[in-house]
Amino acid sequence: MNLEQFAIKAGVEIFDCGGGCGGRIGYKEKDHPNCSVCGFRTKDAAYKEWLATTFGKTVSREIAKLIKSSNVKLTGSL
Repeated sequence: MNLEQFAIKAGVEIFDCGGGCGGRIGYKEKDHPNCSVCGFRTKDAAYKEWLATTFGKTVSREIAKLIKSSNVKLTGSL
C-alpha cells in the first residue's frame, strides 16, 4: 500500500481546481464534500498535506512509516 491508496480508502478525492491558487490540484474528503483544499502542484503533495492536516505532523510521520513498512516482504518464519 502507498499513501495514495491509503488516502483513497480514507475517502480523499483529488480534482483539478484550476490554476488560480498556485497549483491545479486540490483534494476533498468524502466526510466533508462541501470543503476542499486547492493549490498543489502534484497529487503527492496534496496527499501529504491531507495526511499532516488530518493527523498532525508527528502522527502523520508514523503513519507514513507504517504504510512504507507494509510493502516490505517478510522472509523466514515468525
